[in-house]
Amino acid sequence: MTPQIFAQMIGVPFIEKGRDLSGWDCWGCVAWGLKQGFGVEVPSYHEHYATTKDGEEITALINRESLGWQPVECSQAQPGDVLILRIKGRPWHAALVVEPPWFIHADRDVGTVRERWDGIAWQQRLIGLYRHPELVNRAGVRAA
Repeated sequence: MTPQIFAQMIGVPFIEKGRDLSGWDCWGCVAWGLKQGFGVEVPSYHEHYATTKDGEEITALINRESLGWQPVECSQAQPGDVLILRIKGRPWHAALVVEPPWFIHADRDVGTVRERWDGIAWQQRLIGLYRHPELVNRAGVRAA
C-alpha cells in the first residue's frame, strides 16, 4: 500500500454501506484499501445487511468472508492483512493493516483513523488477523 493511498483514506467519513472515498463503513474501508493498495477485490456485502448495527448479520458475513483466508500471527502481519475485532462480544468490526501494528478503520464517530492493535482500546478486542488468498503467495507485500 503506497503512502498516497493510505493518506487518502484517513479522515474519510463513516457512512452506512459506503464503498468509496465519499464515505464508508468498516468493510467499505477494508474493501477499498485492498483494491486500491493491493489489487485485491472482495465482495461488497452492502446488500446483505440493513445497518452496521445489525450485529448478527455482520458477524455471519465476517465469518463467511474469512473462510479461505489465511490466519496470521501478529508477529507475521503485513500491510494488506485484515483484522477482525470484537465489538459487544462478537466479531463485528474489520480493519486493514497498513504497517504493523498500525491499522486503519472506519470509526462511526470520527471517520477513518489510524490506530494500533496493541493499544489499550483494541488489545483485548483483537480476534485475529487474516490474509486474503491472493496475498498469501505474494512475496514481500509491504508498504512502499
